[in-house]
Amino acid sequence: MIRAPKRVLTILLVVIVIGILVFNLKKERSKLIETSKQVYLFAEQPGDTLIESVLLDETHIEFNKQSFLLKAKNEHENLNFSFKLESPRLFRFASFKPSSIAFFIYVTPGDTLSYKLDNSIITFNGNNEAHYNFFKELYNLNLNYPRYNEQLGISEYKKVHENYYKNKQQFLDQYAKNKNVSDLFYNKIKDVFKFQYINGILNQNSIPKGAITNYTEYLKGISINDFNRNDQDDNVNFYLALTKYLNIVSEEKFGNNTYSIESLDFQLDLINKNLVGNTKEYAITKMIFEFDSHSITKNSKNLQDKIMIYLPQIKEEKYKVVLERINERLNKINNRLAENVYGSILLDIDGERITLKDILKNQGNTIKIIDFWASWCAPCIKEIKSSHEFRKKLIQNKNVEFYYFSIDENQESWRKKVAELQEFGMDKNQYVISKTQSNHLIAFFNVSTIPHYAILDYNNNVVLINSPSPNDTLEFNDIINKIEISE
Repeated sequence: MIRAPKRVLTILLVVIVIGILVFNLKKERSKLIETSKQVYLFAEQPGDTLIESVLLDETHIEFNKQSFLLKAKNEHENLNFSFKLESPRLFRFASFKPSSIAFFIYVTPGDTLSYKLDNSIITFNGNNEAHYNFFKELYNLNLNYPRYNEQLGISEYKKVHENYYKNKQQFLDQYAKNKNVSDLFYNKIKDVFKFQYINGILNQNSIPKGAITNYTEYLKGISINDFNRNDQDDNVNFYLALTKYLNIVSEEKFGNNTYSIESLDFQLDLINKNLVGNTKEYAITKMIFEFDSHSITKNSKNLQDKIMIYLPQIKEEKYKVVLERINERLNKINNRLAENVYGSILLDIDGERITLKDILKNQGNTIKIIDFWASWCAPCIKEIKSSHEFRKKLIQNKNVEFYYFSIDENQESWRKKVAELQEFGMDKNQYVISKTQSNHLIAFFNVSTIPHYAILDYNNNVVLINSPSPNDTLEFNDIINKIEISE
C-alpha cells in the first residue's frame, strides 16, 4: 500500500477547507442578495396613535381592480410594511386617517425607511431619504398648476404648461446636485415630469371643446414614438398621456366621433405600427376597453371582430383577461337584458327585496338611466350634486327616469347618505344591490369603477353599458335625442 506524502495530504486538506469556505461564502452572499430585495417601511414612532391608516400604492394602471400592493393598514394591525422588490420603482404613499397629501416615493431593493406625519405632510427617513422626500420638497415650492384661461386661449395654455415643466426640471437638476441621488432616480423623475407635461396639455377635461384648431401646431414636439417604451410600468402619467394622445389624434381625424368603429380602427392601426411589447398590449387593450365602455350595443359585433383579431397578439395575462371578459359579456348581449340580470335582487330603502324586472316595470315607458354609486364614493356624490339641475330638466322635458343602485355593504351608511342628498333628487328610486345577488348585474353592466352609468330605452333595451356622465354636454344630449328619434 502506497501512502501519500504528508505534504500532499496537507495541501489536499487545505483545498477542501477553502472549497467549503468558498461554497459557504457564495451561499451566504446569495442569502444576502435575496435579503437585499426585501423592503422595510415602518412608522417612526411605534404605537403612535396619530396615524390610524395608511396606503401604499404601486402606481401602475390596472383595468378591473385597484392596483394597491397593500391596500391599507390601521391601528388594529401593524402600520409597518415588508415586501420584496426586484428593481427600483415608484410608489405612492399617504395617510388615510388623518388625511395626508399623497406623494410619490422612489424605493430601491434593500431600502429600510421610516415615516412620520406632521401637518398633513409625511416625511421619510432612511438610507436613501433623498429618493423618498423629493416630491415633498417639490410640493413646498408652491408651484401653481396650469389652468385653462379662455381669454388667453390654447397657445398660452400650452406655454404655461411648458414653463411649469421647466421649473420642475430645474428643481430636479438642483436637487440632484445637492443631494445624494442615483442616476436611475434622476432619469425616472425626468420621465415622470415629461409625461405629466404631455398628460397636462392633452387633458380634454381641462380644454374646452373646439379650443384646439390647429392640431399639428399644438402637438408639435409630441409623437407616437414618445410612447414606444417598455420601462414605465411604475409611471402612471405615461399611461395616462398615452391614452390621451391616442384620443386626441383620433379627435383630429374624426371630430366628435371618437368612439366610432372607424376611430377605433385608426387607433389600433397606429398602435400596431408604432408600439411594441407590453406598451403595445396595454394600448390595444385600453382602446378596446374604452370603446366598449362608450359604445352603443349595435357596435357589439364589430367590437367582437376586433377582439378576435387582437386577442391572439396579447401575451400578458392581465390584458388577455380584460379582452376575454369583454368578449364573454358581448356574447350575452343582444340589446336586451338577460333573464338572470332581470332576476337580480336589490333592496329598497325600507329593506324590502325587489327584482330589477319589477323596478323597471314600475316606471313604465321612460328612458332609464342607472347610476351605480356608493355612500363613500366622493366623485359619485360630487356628480350627483353638480348635475342635479340638468337631471331635473331631463326628467321634466325628456321623459327620463333616474335609478340609483348603490354598491354599499353598510346599509345604514347608504340610508344616511341618501337622506343627506334628498335635495339633490335622491328622494326616490333608491336601491342597494344585494351582496348575494350582485354578480349578474355588476358583470352585465361591466361595473369596475364608480360612478358608472348605463342607459336603457323605453323598452328596456340596452343603449349604453357605460354611458358618459349625465351632464349638459353635447355628447350626452345627443344620446338622449337619438333614443327619442328612434321611437
